[in-house]
Amino acid sequence: MSRNAGSSSENSIPSPMRNLFQKSGSQAVYEMSETKKACVMRVDMPGCPESDLTYWVDDNNVHFFADEPAMPEYENTGRKYGGSMVFNPESYNVKKVKVKLINGVLWITVPKIPGKNASIDVIERIIRY
Repeated sequence: MSRNAGSSSENSIPSPMRNLFQKSGSQAVYEMSETKKACVMRVDMPGCPESDLTYWVDDNNVHFFADEPAMPEYENTGRKYGGSMVFNPESYNVKKVKVKLINGVLWITVPKIPGKNASIDVIERIIRY
């Protein structure tokens, strides 16, 4: 079944969260997964340079923020991204978090505490766009 951009049918209107230019992979803005040794979070932050990434850890919280640069010639003020994650301190060693922003994708890796048999045990996710 093909999609017709000019069609007025409700069934042919794509969800506003769906990226029509993305050919494959998850359509989610962020994803969390578990490895044997860590919880890994992937957050799409298109246009944000690594030099603009700010993050910090307090207690069992990981906070992150980055801004897409403004482009006045296109009357674009730039998008602003940020969020916080609260991890269970009995399962994860938040003090050893690794955070990197690569090509507009933020990767947050929080190692599990050895000997704990925890699955993804994030207490809270607050993502602000």
